[in-house]
Amino acid sequence: MLTILQWIAAHLFADFVLQSKKLIQQKKEKKAGSWFLYVHCLIHASLVYIFSPDKSIWIIPVIVFVTHYFIDLWKVYQKESAVTFIADQVMHIIVLVVLWVTFYENVNWPAVIVTRILINNNFWVIITAYLFVIYPLAYLLGYATQRWRNDIEQNNDRSSTSLSEAGKWIGVFERILVLTFVINNHFEGIGFLIAAKSILRFNDIKGDNMRKEAEYVLIGTLMSFASSIVTGILVRLLMQ
Repeated sequence: MLTILQWIAAHLFADFVLQSKKLIQQKKEKKAGSWFLYVHCLIHASLVYIFSPDKSIWIIPVIVFVTHYFIDLWKVYQKESAVTFIADQVMHIIVLVVLWVTFYENVNWPAVIVTRILINNNFWVIITAYLFVIYPLAYLLGYATQRWRNDIEQNNDRSSTSLSEAGKWIGVFERILVLTFVINNHFEGIGFLIAAKSILRFNDIKGDNMRKEAEYVLIGTLMSFASSIVTGILVRLLMQ
């Protein structure tokens, strides 16, 4: 594992620490004619070679150089987006993992690990719990608080200044965090999460005319936290 971890660390260092915005822009403008594109690929290949246990396998840095060149060349022709960024990083990591498995690890190792995970009861209990708090629980909480939400929307136009579906995603991430804290037996983290949310929401709902919205936020938060805590406790019981 040390080799692949070193390679990934080297990749992140070369891709983010050793690349300034100016040099990235130079790659985008010059594309295949960019001198930095070749230097950048050479740096990646050199770092991978340095952290390779067997220096006689020269084909590894060569493959890293060539694949990195074509992946980066593909990226400079794409529009900047989260999908492009993720695809670029995933392709680089896949190349490193394939090289690691091919030259330094048993080829059957990934299949063995995946098989063990798929037949592990705790894995499926945890996956089911996260899917539950992300999707079905969101609908249940929405139905449970609908009458109060309708009351607020009829008497308050402040929602027009809110980000689209911001409340939905805040709720999703808070339930994920609460479930994670409970599964790992760190209930104190829930207290910090409640305090952080209270501070962030204070300026938004303070004022005499915001009592209904404050109560709605409090009810929704308590329902969300309570249901996630119960789900986490059930997961812990099933995992014993």
